[in-house]
Amino acid sequence: MLILRERMLVCRAGHLITERLTSRPDLRLPRCDRCGADTLDRCDTCGHLLGGAWPSHGLDPIGSQPPTVCTACGATFPWAKLEEPLAEDALGKLEHLLCRLPRVMRELRPRPDLDVLVRAVLQIHFDDVRPELRTPRYALGNCTAFHLPEIEAVVVPHHVGSGIEEDELSRRWEEDVHTYRDRCRTLVFFLFDPERRLPERIAPAWTRNHVRCVVAG
Repeated sequence: MLILRERMLVCRAGHLITERLTSRPDLRLPRCDRCGADTLDRCDTCGHLLGGAWPSHGLDPIGSQPPTVCTACGATFPWAKLEEPLAEDALGKLEHLLCRLPRVMRELRPRPDLDVLVRAVLQIHFDDVRPELRTPRYALGNCTAFHLPEIEAVVVPHHVGSGIEEDELSRRWEEDVHTYRDRCRTLVFFLFDPERRLPERIAPAWTRNHVRCVVAG
């Protein structure tokens, strides 16, 4: 008796939609219900179908995790690239740029807006810098965050001026973490502190999990 294997449906971010697409075509989705990415059931390169669960008599089908490469042509699937560890040297370069930013600011006349300067220096190491206007609850107007798709990071700059105390920055940190927790792999909470008012413990205390806090003054 020929046992037919089920087909798998996966989104481009690697979320498994179903491993029973053959017997349950009603489970097909054009987009992922978790992240909104397009779905696929075959290799983009050669069209080979993604193998799903194997039927087992009297039991639910037994499947596996989405493969990282096509078993027919060897092409790498989109989600495999997302599983690669974030390059520490790229993050290191980013933090170095931000830490040197106050020195650059002091050399320029007239002194540019912080967002303008951050966008300019990011171009040194990153080809794709995407500004995003947002209106957080802690601001009266728009603020700018910078997406760096090549390292899946977001930089959120904050100017620590007079009247902005640690409690206020902590509130901003919490809101930024909540806003970007599902939208990037690394959130860089950047505090531009030209008067060096912040204690040294801030950066290590607010660097945790997927968040890196960089203080420069």
